[in-house]
Amino acid sequence: MNATDSITLIVAIVLAGLGFAVGFARTLRFFTHGIFGVILSVFVCATFGGMIQGIGPVQEWFTKLNDAMPGFLQTIHAATIIYYILLFLIVQILRVLIVRLLAGAFSAPAAPVRVINRILGMVLMVAAVLLLVLLVFAVVAVFGDKAGVIDFVSKLDGTFLGTLYEHNPVQFV
Repeated sequence: MNATDSITLIVAIVLAGLGFAVGFARTLRFFTHGIFGVILSVFVCATFGGMIQGIGPVQEWFTKLNDAMPGFLQTIHAATIIYYILLFLIVQILRVLIVRLLAGAFSAPAAPVRVINRILGMVLMVAAVLLLVLLVFAVVAVFGDKAGVIDFVSKLDGTFLGTLYEHNPVQFV
């Protein structure tokens, strides 16, 4: 185990401890409000928007709407812009409702709920930071041919983070 892996393990343990201390409900609120909430909603829209758009009836609606648009709006695919704005608003509303429901359920004062709240807080804290690392790695991969990025990736070679970088499920290109 090299220094990078040791530091990664220490950070994961500290994050798990922090997640245990604050619990699932507060960790969930933290990672889904403010800028994190907007980033999460954009990520969900980018991930699932194309798949939803490809469904037969939805695709037919797009074709009809786009054909009904005047020249310039048809050129810029205004139907797709409207779709993603509506999808973003729907995801935002669903995100707020789900977070309130889950956070409320895990904030109950009963002892078993508190234990589950703490354990899930540990898992969520580590998972959320891991997802942020994967997103950062995906952004780094976009600039993969630059000298600074090549140096960064070479330092991660043979480490857990290097393996995550090479097998990152999040890809922007």
